[in-house]
Amino acid sequence: MKYMLMSFIGVMFAGISASGVEEAYTPDWESLKRHQAAPEWFQDAKLGVYFHWGLYSIPASGGEWYPRWMYTPGINGRGQWVYDFHQKKYGPDFQYHDFIPMWKAEAFDAAEWVELFEEMGAKYVGALAEHHDGFSLWDSTVNPWNAADMGPRVDIVGELQAAAKKRDLKFMATFHHGFHMMYYPKPEGSYPRPKSNYNMEENPEFTYPKGGDFDKLYGNMSMDDASAYWLAKLKEVVDQYCPDYMWFDFGQKFISEEQRQEFLAYYFNKAEQAGQKVMVNTKGTFFPDELAIINVERATLPDITDFTWVSDFKLGPNWSFNASKRTAVDPNQLLRILAELVSKNGTMILNVSPMAYGTLPEEQVESMKKIGAWLKRYGESIYETRPFVVYGEGVTEIKRDMDFEWNTRNMIRTGLWDLNAGDIRYTRKGNTVYAIQLGWPGAGEPLMMKAFANEARQLMVKTVSVLGSDEQIQWKRTVEGLLVHTPKQQPAEADAALVYKLELDGVIHE
Repeated sequence: MKYMLMSFIGVMFAGISASGVEEAYTPDWESLKRHQAAPEWFQDAKLGVYFHWGLYSIPASGGEWYPRWMYTPGINGRGQWVYDFHQKKYGPDFQYHDFIPMWKAEAFDAAEWVELFEEMGAKYVGALAEHHDGFSLWDSTVNPWNAADMGPRVDIVGELQAAAKKRDLKFMATFHHGFHMMYYPKPEGSYPRPKSNYNMEENPEFTYPKGGDFDKLYGNMSMDDASAYWLAKLKEVVDQYCPDYMWFDFGQKFISEEQRQEFLAYYFNKAEQAGQKVMVNTKGTFFPDELAIINVERATLPDITDFTWVSDFKLGPNWSFNASKRTAVDPNQLLRILAELVSKNGTMILNVSPMAYGTLPEEQVESMKKIGAWLKRYGESIYETRPFVVYGEGVTEIKRDMDFEWNTRNMIRTGLWDLNAGDIRYTRKGNTVYAIQLGWPGAGEPLMMKAFANEARQLMVKTVSVLGSDEQIQWKRTVEGLLVHTPKQQPAEADAALVYKLELDGVIHE
């Protein structure tokens, strides 16, 4: 196949690679399911960060799906708006690839970005390797459309990985390119049409160029060739960088099962040979739960799970930078959601939205600093913790959202942004339990932890203190639970959440 480079295919049979090295994994589910889905480092990390940054950051309007909508007039809502915006600002002859020479990323500094990410409290940092648009951010020979050879002329993935390694942080690369072959509109009948709006019909009056390398950028290929191209890109990234975490968006469900299996075996074997504990995630069911962590975008799960999972949230109003919406999400609410996720054996990835020239928006940097300040003081209640016997209690009802796209994973989100001082989330380390009150209720206010009259009634509490406070805390056990009172002086950063540290008599069993 013309898009498949044989040096990346890695012929494999009977557990022996093309190089003659015995392989730990073969490309079948029975073998691949032996892989540990969530390594210990990931279970401990709790918080990561990545970004959406690419050619679509030049118009800085309409989001990271700009390249699709600019070719799809007649689509209600954002699609028509982006199309009209593009026609007015750039004109009908301006193609998506014409943004490439405009994207110079002249202010990009990988070390500076990673320092900001670490100060925020992230334990692993990520680079968007390729979005749906087909433009790669690593130094590629598989894809001629890449940031090392054109545009910024920088190996963005490589530079961020090097900066992360200098700080002893784990590194993640994110891949959205499973949807690439259906991202740009196609002529009717030239692709399979699922029962959805994933595919868009091409408007012959405003289309993109075809033939040669243009087909690789705009996904103008058969599904078989697209699957081979998907695989070749991933093998190249594994060979050159072997990230600790390869993150995947929803579109991998369109890739053939054989190609998905071949990728996983290739990645897991490469990591095994290097003594590296690596991981992947699944949105939906394109990878089995036994070998991949579940990603429930912008959501939580109903209760504590016996598996570790992850949810992505935005620091800004959009995934990518939007020049007309210079706002940032309330960091206090993001910290409360972090506590909610961790209490249920979940973890969080935060997305930032760099501006085209390579700096992060000031409003998002300020939010990152506030998150980092809280985690510096109270991070012991988050990092390296595990769930308690109950995740929490409180006044906020989090309802099922049956219309949400990823509801196949029984996810819920309604109410997440309403978490407040009337809510408690629990975490633990050994015989230490952290009760995280999701906001500051005022000085000397009573708080009843009802779990200690119910699920945790058999556990003996020895001491109660408040992190960040030298005050002696009033507390007592009652038939209704554990009654405590907030300090007379508000601890620093406690607007986001107040943390009670409970020392118990004995170790809580798993």
